[in-house]
Amino acid sequence: MARFLFTTWDGAGNQPPAIALARALEKRGHNVVFAGYENQRRTFADRGLRFVTFERSGAHWLDEPAEKMFAVKLRAAWASADHLDELPALMAGERCDAAVIDCLMFGALAAAEKNRLPAVVFVHSAPGALMPPQGAFEAQLLGPVNDMRRITSLPPVASLWEAWTRFPALSNSICELDPLSAQAPRSFRYLGPLTDGPARSEWKSPWSRADARPLVLVSFSTGPYWDQTSRITRTLNALADTECRVLVTAGRTEFDTSAVPGNAVVVNHAPHDRILPAAALTVTHAGHGTVVASLKYGVPLLCLPNPVADQPILARQVQALGCGVALDGDNANANDIRAAAERMLTDASFAAQARRMADILANAPGTPAGVTDLERVAHRSKAQLQSAP
Repeated sequence: MARFLFTTWDGAGNQPPAIALARALEKRGHNVVFAGYENQRRTFADRGLRFVTFERSGAHWLDEPAEKMFAVKLRAAWASADHLDELPALMAGERCDAAVIDCLMFGALAAAEKNRLPAVVFVHSAPGALMPPQGAFEAQLLGPVNDMRRITSLPPVASLWEAWTRFPALSNSICELDPLSAQAPRSFRYLGPLTDGPARSEWKSPWSRADARPLVLVSFSTGPYWDQTSRITRTLNALADTECRVLVTAGRTEFDTSAVPGNAVVVNHAPHDRILPAAALTVTHAGHGTVVASLKYGVPLLCLPNPVADQPILARQVQALGCGVALDGDNANANDIRAAAERMLTDASFAAQARRMADILANAPGTPAGVTDLERVAHRSKAQLQSAP
């Protein structure tokens, strides 16, 4: 059996699919350890996964106001020069056969490239949505990443995709959700959703089974970096007094619950796999996890993206596929949201296109293929060690 090291950081959509892949490896008898930051420990401990911290780079991960978090993530996780030494040390100390490196941890990728460590890049969204070449996100990261690469005498990269192509790259998306899939290098493999089965839950619907009103799931980012209060409030105002049942999963967002209309229920968390089979519409920030989870059950999406990362591009792609509508997440008002929701609930074409995407997702290679690919990398690593003089 093999030993795998997963590198991670405290995002939102990057952790669940990595956890699903790790659990599948453990079910096959392999050993897995996650390396990340102290604020992630509970996420992994609660799931019975072994977790260690990046000590040096983790010292830069401090409680900072939201406006400073980009700089913190850049220094501690995304372009960390500390990872140049920390990753090889962890690989050796844990006696790992292969590393599964989060695609935004370019210091760890540079360390694996420099030291010729067996590694796989884990791209936790559609590559062309998360990091389009010459896009705004790459423009912010490319300079710091190349500065870090120079420290270890690696040549600069012209785009951040180029850093990914040094290794096999596994994405938990499908090419239909990637507007740049035709440009993807051969090293990229689209696996589709990575899951380890529905979560066990005692969830009970707050509505009677006889209630025939369409169910609308309102689910915005659960990550710690965006305040979703405005999006939730505008959506509740939009759907108030409509013939819908509205379930809001608010996560860490805090707002005045006295303003919740009579047709809505607000909870911190609820298992999407239990809710989406009965849903008619999802209103969302267009994070990759929520997009894929909804389409998996043929549920169309009304997207109010945050203006960052993959969300605006995924929202536009969902609209281009005909299975959703993309609005300006920051500025769409309650009337805009209500009009879009009513249109989507009455126009059957949105649900039809979402069901088409559900068929595509159901036939994606998924977690088993990801496990096979990782086993192949680890086996090759072991064989090379055994043949070394």
